[in-house]
Amino acid sequence: MTEQARAAFGVRRLPAALFVRPSSPSLTQSGGELLAFQTLRGFEVVLRQTLPNVLVRETCNPRDRRCDARPPAIGQDPASAATSPPALIHFTWQTRDADTGTIRLTTETVDPRRVGVIAVDVWNFHWCKTATMRVDAIVPRINQALDAARALGMTVMLCPSDVVDNYAGYPQRERVLALPLLPVPAVVDVTCPPAPDPGGCACDSTRCAVNYGWDGMHPGLRIAPEDWMPDTQAEVYALCRKFGLTHLIYVGFHTQVCLLGKPMGLRAMKSAGPKCMLARDLTDAHPGYDPAQKFTPDLNTEQVVAHFEKYLAPTIHFEQELTRLGRWNPPAPVDAVRIAPWGTLMRPHLFEQPVIVTLATPHQPGAEIRYTLDGSPPTTQSAPYAQPLVITETTHLRTTAFRDGQSVSRESEAFYARLAPMPPAPDVHLSDLEPVRSVGFGHSYGGQVRYAGNTQPPQKDRANPGGPLRTNRQTYQRGLGVHAPCALMYALQPDYQRFVALAGVDEHLVGISHGSNLAQYPSVVFKVFIDGTEAAASPVMRLQSPAWRFDLELPRGAQRINLVAMDAGDGSREDFANWVDAGFVLRR
Repeated sequence: MTEQARAAFGVRRLPAALFVRPSSPSLTQSGGELLAFQTLRGFEVVLRQTLPNVLVRETCNPRDRRCDARPPAIGQDPASAATSPPALIHFTWQTRDADTGTIRLTTETVDPRRVGVIAVDVWNFHWCKTATMRVDAIVPRINQALDAARALGMTVMLCPSDVVDNYAGYPQRERVLALPLLPVPAVVDVTCPPAPDPGGCACDSTRCAVNYGWDGMHPGLRIAPEDWMPDTQAEVYALCRKFGLTHLIYVGFHTQVCLLGKPMGLRAMKSAGPKCMLARDLTDAHPGYDPAQKFTPDLNTEQVVAHFEKYLAPTIHFEQELTRLGRWNPPAPVDAVRIAPWGTLMRPHLFEQPVIVTLATPHQPGAEIRYTLDGSPPTTQSAPYAQPLVITETTHLRTTAFRDGQSVSRESEAFYARLAPMPPAPDVHLSDLEPVRSVGFGHSYGGQVRYAGNTQPPQKDRANPGGPLRTNRQTYQRGLGVHAPCALMYALQPDYQRFVALAGVDEHLVGISHGSNLAQYPSVVFKVFIDGTEAAASPVMRLQSPAWRFDLELPRGAQRINLVAMDAGDGSREDFANWVDAGFVLRR
């Protein structure tokens, strides 16, 4: 900084005695002085000099607006940055005694422009369907908080680890890549006992199979023009240096795994010096569910948050903090009734044994939860939720929370489909027969089908893209591999008594990088028509879900059976499907 610039900003040279190193305890005190830095066209309260690992601290008059002015962005006129600072805000941090669990509250005054909010892994998909829907339930609350944070001058960082490079070309990502990366100091040795992790699935005994199908952030998550998308500790640190961030608030999923341990996560950034904290009302732990022990996903999150408060970092209740500032004014309820396990019409929970379902509104204490089991909208006159529900048949659940006759939550819905008993093996396999009509994914003209992309005509005893028939998390020797939409029509013989089959999505994608980016897309509905009349249909079938079981009595005199695999109304991307152990049982 030139002498003329120093004069313009009121900065004077300091004696060497005021030089301190980053490891000094004085730099990690409450209020945070570590990360305030010189920029290309301005200054912060702390100026980094050319000496390695040395900071120069300038003492400013808090009434001097020049000392509080946020440094201008690169290319911004310094005069335009010298605006009145927002009012300081008072955060209440919550920690716990590691031995007794006693809650301790501490209040700190912070300049909101020195605060970054980091949203970790707000993905659009998770291999556990309940975990996926819990993200969906919390995103409106996150949006409300991030909108308020932006308005207060906080820096918002959206961090979809694993898939951040899918945002190539987004200015929020490209700006990060243009930042000069600096060595990241090791200021704090972060050690703690392992956080509890029940395994990542909250779908009762029917555990979801692991795949990596997410390919971006939740479509409902708002991305503002001024946001940033860092992916590493160094990138977040560069943003801390750029904006003089002293405090980082973490929101997102899954608390004790991704939010804690990812490269931009809380553990990594705490070690670099900023004061890191967890927004306990804007996070959800890597889930588990054991209703017999009254262990629910929300209880799991409470336990993980308490672990953080004992050993890792303080927490805040973001809604309460913003309410005190007059910044929490959602025009409609932001919270949904949370359901476990949480299948949906597009991703059903398939079951054989009764399912115990719990409902919860952790952010609406005292609200009355009402529900229906027939797919009708819940009202104040619907059944009140008083204890876990036991689902024994195919059920469409809808639920809302009320207080004083008014809805205080968004409506939630869930879908549970009971599997029929396993069908017998066929006497005559479809793959030994020739269809009288076969059409598939492509263009049909003059009785010929031009199959699209990497799809083929229906394949006998192998998957449509090649390889073995994999569905139901098993490999099958007999069946047909197709791509939806597809229809196969067969002539019925007088001695055919029953049609039997297992039907499901082909699982070849799981063998390709664990289904990275793509495993969320296959969604197929199977239908059986007899002489033009629908005789049976599956719910929406997804990758690695149990196979749907068909076992149909064929009417005497029936002439044709048409086996249809169709997309689920969301397009046919990766809709490879299998009819396995499919065929006809003969009359005895």
